[in-house]
Amino acid sequence: MASPSPLLTSDVEVGLSGHGSTFSSSTSTTFSYSPPWLSPIEYLHDGSYKWRINQLLGLKAMVLENEEELMKAYVKDLGKPKGDWFLEKNGILADINHTLSCLHKLMQPETRHTPLWMQPGSTKIIREPLGTVLIIGPYNYPLNLIVCPLAAAVSAGCNAVVKPSEQMPETANFFAKYLPIYLDCHSCGVVLGGIPETTTLLKIKFDKIFFTGSDRVAKIIEKTVAGTLTPMCLELGGKSPVIVCDDANLTVASKRIVQTKYLNCGATCIAPDYIMCTSAVHDKLVSNLQSCITSFYSDDAQKSENYARVLNKDHLERLEGYLNDAKNKGANIFGGEIDMNDRYMAPTILTNVTPDMDIMKEEIFGPILPVMKVNGFEDALGHVKKGEKPLASYCFTSSSKHTDTFLSNISSGASCVNDCAVHVLSPDVPFGGVGNAGMGSYHGREGFICFSHEKAVYVNDTYTDGIRWIRYPPFSGFKEGFLGKVMGKSW
Repeated sequence: MASPSPLLTSDVEVGLSGHGSTFSSSTSTTFSYSPPWLSPIEYLHDGSYKWRINQLLGLKAMVLENEEELMKAYVKDLGKPKGDWFLEKNGILADINHTLSCLHKLMQPETRHTPLWMQPGSTKIIREPLGTVLIIGPYNYPLNLIVCPLAAAVSAGCNAVVKPSEQMPETANFFAKYLPIYLDCHSCGVVLGGIPETTTLLKIKFDKIFFTGSDRVAKIIEKTVAGTLTPMCLELGGKSPVIVCDDANLTVASKRIVQTKYLNCGATCIAPDYIMCTSAVHDKLVSNLQSCITSFYSDDAQKSENYARVLNKDHLERLEGYLNDAKNKGANIFGGEIDMNDRYMAPTILTNVTPDMDIMKEEIFGPILPVMKVNGFEDALGHVKKGEKPLASYCFTSSSKHTDTFLSNISSGASCVNDCAVHVLSPDVPFGGVGNAGMGSYHGREGFICFSHEKAVYVNDTYTDGIRWIRYPPFSGFKEGFLGKVMGKSW
């Protein structure tokens, strides 16, 4: 067994946080790193199928048996309504259950083609655990975005260190209290704290770092671990566009856009960030969006049990700045009411939006939905292609031609046609970004692979060496001619 990690201390000042805010600290912080430090090949567990299943069942039991306490923590931390919690909880359970159902198959060696000239040997892929991984969670979905990557890590047989968001203290304390109870405490540890603790963790050599948050913070992490050759999976964000074509079903489109935009008070990395449509459907679409907001959250969303709250005053001030800038540049604001004491911002729609507005340059991550007029479908595609690749892209249309053109022209982490954001709830498709939206993916099979090393294995025998004389030097013209022919074939 490897020796425990020494006590870690830190006295740093660096900007590390989730979307939309900058926090810094220069106070000295001391914390204990609870699990023993384990190298990639020195485990206190055997990484067996049974061990992995028990960890997954433990995660599932932790969520189900402490649901009331979790809900209370969510309300205190983020003002999360029951509807938002219900969707998040069931997404977590679906991911765990799917991994439980296919884990045995994922752990089996995968046979690969062996060229004729290498036979009677055989080739296969063995997926082995990477080792000890660090999982850094964000504030917006503090349970889902810790538990799901952790489920993937333990399914692959890895040890894990979890760093919950310091902005969600109640949820972070929940992890510190219950993870050592429901999971193998020698193989999964929790580190609480803020920026100094995170920065110190990044100075340790992990076998992989999994981070969910903003691209700004991801760049800080990359810079911090530069030179260590530590692989990373970065799940970031971006401005996920919605194109509403003239032939779209506006009634259905409005309901699905509003549901996913204002979920979690807009703090969802794959939320629709802005809408593009032509003048032909603009007014009707905006009217339908307003009607859906009223239908979902009543005339006063502040009193609705289905509407969450903004994280803190800093985020509210950032969002208010977007509104002020847009208003000064000619935008029309529908909604926009703010109550700083209640961390409330009303579901808001902006019209008469132009690309030069601040809100069109940065990920919003809040309950503001800009609607921008474009000259047509091609114009909308061109606008998206000018910017960074988004984490998700959405298109509402009844045309198969528009669908094909949209999917073949827009590069994004994922795409939905005639819906928004629900792809993340499918446990059997990868979730991840591209370009500035992130690197790597997880969920289901991809989650298992994310925390595994795919090792190529070739097994030969020694009994048939007599008929393989042609592979050994010296190489005559005959040998070179024969090998040149058979080695260049796919059979």
